[in-house]
Amino acid sequence: MVATETLVVKNMTRKAKKGKRKKQKAGLNKSILDVGFGMLRSTIKYKIEQIGGLFVEVPTPQVKPSQTCPKCGHQHKKTLNIRVHECCVCSYRQDRDIAAAEVMLYWAKGTLPGLGTSPADAEPSSSTSCTKARKQAGSMKQLGALKRQKSVEVFAKNELRDVETHSSGEANCG
Repeated sequence: MVATETLVVKNMTRKAKKGKRKKQKAGLNKSILDVGFGMLRSTIKYKIEQIGGLFVEVPTPQVKPSQTCPKCGHQHKKTLNIRVHECCVCSYRQDRDIAAAEVMLYWAKGTLPGLGTSPADAEPSSSTSCTKARKQAGSMKQLGALKRQKSVEVFAKNELRDVETHSSGEANCG
């Protein structure tokens, strides 16, 4: 099982707000786009599903992995410069990134303490369980091959149904 955060690259690469750091934000946006998070996510998902594993995307806005305690589920807002997670409720202490990874793992397993923090509570659009209903994307060549394959399957089913209806009655040796 692999659990990742749902990353919305569009939101991560928004224009800088009014201020003096526009050049820095433009450079950061270019770096984010160069990494290709979408392609990386697709490749990981493909490889995991290829070996029979489970790929889960944790809905970041609902779960808030970096601000949630993995032991008690308490959420405490932190700024980015705070690198250690210290829970004021259960006194759990851990590196912020490791605590966030634990939260994502527990959420994916359905064992994260707290209300509204399990895969059953997630919106269907944020989970990867509905990807079969989504339209296929690809080159025209790939889409054409997929369409031909489906039409051959439909034709074969119809032929099989015709054979079954003819053979289910009396012998028809024309």
